[in-house]
Amino acid sequence: MERWTRFVLRQRWPILAVWLVVLVAGFVANMRLGPLLSNEFRVPGTDSERVRTILTEHFGDRSDGNFLVVARVADASDPGVRGRLEAAMRRAAADVPSAHADRLVPAGKHVLFGNITSTLDIVGAKKWTKTVRADVDHVAGAQVYVSGVAALQADIDPIFKQDLTLGEGIAAPVAVLVLLLVLGISFAVFIPFLFALSAIFATLGVVYLLAHEMSMASYVVNLVFLIGLGIAIDYSLLVVYRFREEIRVDGDKDEAVVRTMATAGRAVVFSGATVAIGLALLIAMPLPFMRSMGIGGFLIPLFSVVAALTVQPALLSLF
Repeated sequence: MERWTRFVLRQRWPILAVWLVVLVAGFVANMRLGPLLSNEFRVPGTDSERVRTILTEHFGDRSDGNFLVVARVADASDPGVRGRLEAAMRRAAADVPSAHADRLVPAGKHVLFGNITSTLDIVGAKKWTKTVRADVDHVAGAQVYVSGVAALQADIDPIFKQDLTLGEGIAAPVAVLVLLLVLGISFAVFIPFLFALSAIFATLGVVYLLAHEMSMASYVVNLVFLIGLGIAIDYSLLVVYRFREEIRVDGDKDEAVVRTMATAGRAVVFSGATVAIGLALLIAMPLPFMRSMGIGGFLIPLFSVVAALTVQPALLSLF
C-alpha cells in the first residue's frame, strides 16, 4: 500500500486527468442511459417464457412490445369512426419496426380497442411510444389513449428520473451539513463529493455499455447513486479524519497521506471488497432483473475502492 500511494502521489495530476475524462464520459453515458433501461420481470426457462418465445418466432407477437389503443367514441358501431381509427393505427404500425395493426373490437357502446402488435422487446418498443401516440391522436370523433407495457414503461421513466433528482436534492444538503459538522469549513468537504462522482459515473458508464447487451433494470441508477454516495461519505470521513491525525505528527503532507492509506486506506479496501462480493452474489440468480441489480451493486463498491486508492490520496495531497 505504501509503494502504491507514493506512486499515486508522484502521478497525481495524470491520475486526476484520467478520472476527469472518466467522469465526463460517465456523465454523458448517464444522460443516454434511460432509454436502454427497463423493468422486465421475466424468468428464463419457465413455461410462460417459452410461450412468449413461440409467439414471437412463429406468430409475430410479443406482449411487452405491443401498444394497446383504446378509444372513447359516441357510438362504437359507427363505421366512419372505426375506419378513421383503424387507418390511424395502420399509420402508427408502419412507423414501428415489425409492427402490424389488429382490428378494433368494441367494449360496450362507447369504447373501441385494438393492438399494434410487434416483435420488439420492451426496450426497443418503448422509444416508439411518442410516435404511436402522435399517429393516433386527433382522430375525429374519438378520444384516443395508448397504453400497454412499453407505453407504461416510457411514462414511468421520467418519474424515476424525477424521484432520483428529488432524492439527491434532499440527500446532498444533509450530507453537506454532516460533513461540515465533522470536518469543519475546509476544502476537505469537497473530497467525498468528488470521490462519489468519480465512482458513480464510472459505474454508470459501464452500465451503459452493458445495457446494449443485456436487460438492465431502471432501478440500477437509483441503486448506484444510493450506494455510491453512502460509501463515499463513509470512506472519506474515515480517511480524512485519520489524515488529520497523521499530519499533526510531523506536518509532512505526503508522508501523512502515505501513513493514512497504509491504515485507514487498507480498511477501506477490505470494506469495499466485502460489499462488492456480497452484492455480486445477486448475479448468480437466474433472474435478469435481479442480475442487473447485482451488476450495479457489484460495480459501485468496486469503483469506489479504485477511487479510494487513486482519487482520494491525490485529493488529500492537494487539499
